[in-house]
Amino acid sequence: MSRVTAAEYRQAVDSLPYGKRLPGALYLIDPVDGPRIPALLRITVAELRKRLEIGPEFNLLKFHTSSPKISFLAYPDFEKDPHPALMEAVIVDLVTGKTRRDDYRARANPPILHRKETFLPPEHPLHDKFAKLTRQEEAAGLLEDSARIGFRLNWERALAEKGLGFKGHRLVETGLATAPVQAAPKKKIHRHKTALVRREISKPVKTLLELGQLRRGESFFDYGCGHGGDVEAITKLGHESKGWDPVHAPDAPKQSADVVNLGFVLNVIEDPAERVEAVLDAWHHTRRALLVSTLIAGQEAYDDVLTFGDGVITSRDTFQKFFEPAEIQALLEDTLHTEAVPVGLGIYLVFRETAELHDFLASRARRFIDWESLSRRLGLLKALRAKRDPYDTHRELLDAFWESVLELGRLPRDEEFDRLAEVRQACGSLPRALQLFIDRFGEPTFAAARLRRKEDLLVFVAAAQLRHKIPFNQLSLRLQRDLRSFFGSYANAEEKARELMFAAGDSDELEIAAAQLNFGFLDPREGHFTIHRSLLDELPVILRVYVECAAYLYGNPREADLIKIHLHSRKLTFHYYRDFDLSPLPELLTRIKIDLKRLFVTVIDHTTGPEHQLLFFKERFLAKDHLDRPKMDRFSAKLRKLGLREETIGYGPSKEKWDCWNQNRQVN
Repeated sequence: MSRVTAAEYRQAVDSLPYGKRLPGALYLIDPVDGPRIPALLRITVAELRKRLEIGPEFNLLKFHTSSPKISFLAYPDFEKDPHPALMEAVIVDLVTGKTRRDDYRARANPPILHRKETFLPPEHPLHDKFAKLTRQEEAAGLLEDSARIGFRLNWERALAEKGLGFKGHRLVETGLATAPVQAAPKKKIHRHKTALVRREISKPVKTLLELGQLRRGESFFDYGCGHGGDVEAITKLGHESKGWDPVHAPDAPKQSADVVNLGFVLNVIEDPAERVEAVLDAWHHTRRALLVSTLIAGQEAYDDVLTFGDGVITSRDTFQKFFEPAEIQALLEDTLHTEAVPVGLGIYLVFRETAELHDFLASRARRFIDWESLSRRLGLLKALRAKRDPYDTHRELLDAFWESVLELGRLPRDEEFDRLAEVRQACGSLPRALQLFIDRFGEPTFAAARLRRKEDLLVFVAAAQLRHKIPFNQLSLRLQRDLRSFFGSYANAEEKARELMFAAGDSDELEIAAAQLNFGFLDPREGHFTIHRSLLDELPVILRVYVECAAYLYGNPREADLIKIHLHSRKLTFHYYRDFDLSPLPELLTRIKIDLKRLFVTVIDHTTGPEHQLLFFKERFLAKDHLDRPKMDRFSAKLRKLGLREETIGYGPSKEKWDCWNQNRQVN
């Protein structure tokens, strides 16, 4: 299929004569035939159906208006059901060629359609029939809260509360106004038992702090605070911090805050419709960012459970729902109509402003630069020859200024560094202040730092190809300046990013990049390249993009101990170990496998089962100059004396077999 440009696609979508138009997309019935439909869209849809084997059951099309993407949506009961549920979706990126399939058939509360006539051309034989139903629903006040009624169970609840139902495509009174009752479990559910008494900050809130997303002076509200451990901890850090909980703090008022935490709340709610209500209510109180965390499939650790709804009831009579990563992300995005960013396993951030979102994503791709260390490695660090060195009297000011210069890769603006007037006074001008840095640390140091920043920005733009495209004018001023400074224009940056994404999809290119590195473990037999998290910033840009694409689906790869890149299958695996840094033979706890081709995440728990996996020769994955390398080498030498070898070890003996074998042959 020939490549479709963004401009051509947008022009074609804008010229469509009918369809349901929303801020980010246009929906209409398929087939899209007839002279009124632009030929570009007719041909593109037909070619995609043929190439991807998309059948006629995908009867609705979603043309994304923020980027050249088309979604094929399956609503098998579109004509018969007044509000049909989504069964399956196939999303195709016309620029990168990537596809994603989402199956909604097993979800307890799928999205549903309203105002069906808007998907049809006016002359369609069913248009007037559907429009008449819409007018009835508007008169009954059913369509006023579009966010809540977009899911099947929430819609059924709204109908039941008004005592309304359907007879075909006519709205009728049922004579009974009441909320629908969910099937009762065999045991009474005790939600309050799920609240933990914490002695430290919870993992999601700790992640929030580590990412710098609770800024100085910002307020914090914990929606479903339990015993209030996070509220107390955040208060001690100097923030205005409040919480509400339906059991433990029911009388506390719900308050708006800059950051709202919805921590491990959705997974304890047995009613899928109530989960939507909780997300919307938490979002209603959010001024800047919403933090959401849930349990993820693969984290189950219960022996005695009773299946109920789409989750389980535990032996403690609590409900737990273990979400698939794609499921919870879709729930947040379908409810809030904005992007949810994974920042850890089961942890998501949702931003009010798109500029905030992209600033955050860019910051994740930005690396810290120690310019003194860089200069030493380049052999460039030298003392200034001038008798009067402004650095002697303005050390703190110039250190801060140079940090800003290297962080940006360019001279900062007044709003980016608020002490520029002091720098000008101390050095005469900003270029002179920059020259002072170059005199002290060398031109190659600044050039190397600028190259690293350009690569960081390229990694961000490349990974953004997997997300919804944001118009240039909706990016923050800082990102706009960065893109112009390094690439000349947003379009040039995107073109470079697409080239990089194309290269990252070539297994030969990946293998060549890995083979040129003097760190990490390359297994040519299996086609794997594995490194410790401390080496992520040292990867070449093509491998960094590969890892960042996985972060789009999973979260922060720096939380894992080892990152394994599958060079030939478009997969990555993150490994988590018990005491990786301290134990000579760390025990594997969890593996998270990301399939970039299918955009799917699998969580594998290694703590259960009769045997447990150990990691042998762990120095293979670390830097050659790691501080503990000599100690690791000595331990591995003893392993070799026992007959173990790196090239034949595989996963090695299990912990149980090793302990048994080692009783008489202790390795110290």
